[in-house]
Amino acid sequence: MKKIAIVLCAFCVLYANAQDKIVVKENFDSNKFQWEEFFEKEYSGSVQDGYYVLQNKKDGFLVRSVTELPISIDRNFKITFKFLVPKLNDEYFFGLIFNYEDENNYSNFLVSEKKFRIYNKTNGTSSLSRQNGIILKSGKNKEVVIVMEKKGSKLIFSVDNMEAVQITKDIKFNTFGFQVENVNTIKVDEVIIEQLGEE
Repeated sequence: MKKIAIVLCAFCVLYANAQDKIVVKENFDSNKFQWEEFFEKEYSGSVQDGYYVLQNKKDGFLVRSVTELPISIDRNFKITFKFLVPKLNDEYFFGLIFNYEDENNYSNFLVSEKKFRIYNKTNGTSSLSRQNGIILKSGKNKEVVIVMEKKGSKLIFSVDNMEAVQITKDIKFNTFGFQVENVNTIKVDEVIIEQLGEE
C-alpha cells in the first residue's frame, strides 16, 4: 500500500509541473484504461488480439464505447487514436467521442470517405455542429489516425496528419471514446495521451 501511495504522489507531482510532457499509451494488450467489454446480438465491443474491436451489425444504429482517461482537461493535451477500418467508404461514419457526461450529453468527431462531421448531443437531442471535406479515400483495412488536440480554448482535429478543423469548446469531462455507425467494424490499435505544458 505504501508503494502505491508513493507512486501516486510521484504521478501527481509530474502532473503539477506544467513544463513536463507526460505520455501514456494504451495498446490493448492489458486494457489499462478499462474499456468496457460487451457482447450483444447486434453489437459488441471487446479487446481482441491487441485491438479494441467495436462492431455494429445494424443499419441506422450507432455503437459506442467510452472510458475515463488519465488526463487533466484543464491543461493542454493531445490524444492520438489509431484505427484499422475493414471497410471505409462514404456510407459509414466512425470516430471519437469527447466531452462525455452521459449517454444523452456528449460531442463527437466522425469521419467517412472525404468528409467529417461534428455533432453535439444535449439532453438526448443530437445536432450537427460542423461538416466539411477531408482527404480520406475509401478502401479496405485502412489505417486512419485521428488526433484531437487542446490548445487553450481551442480544439484541433486532424486526420492522417492533416488538420481538418479548429473549434472553440470548453471541455468539462475527461471521458472519451469511439463510435461506429451502421453495419461496420472498427479496430482501435492504439490510444496515445500526451499531457502538454501551458503555452
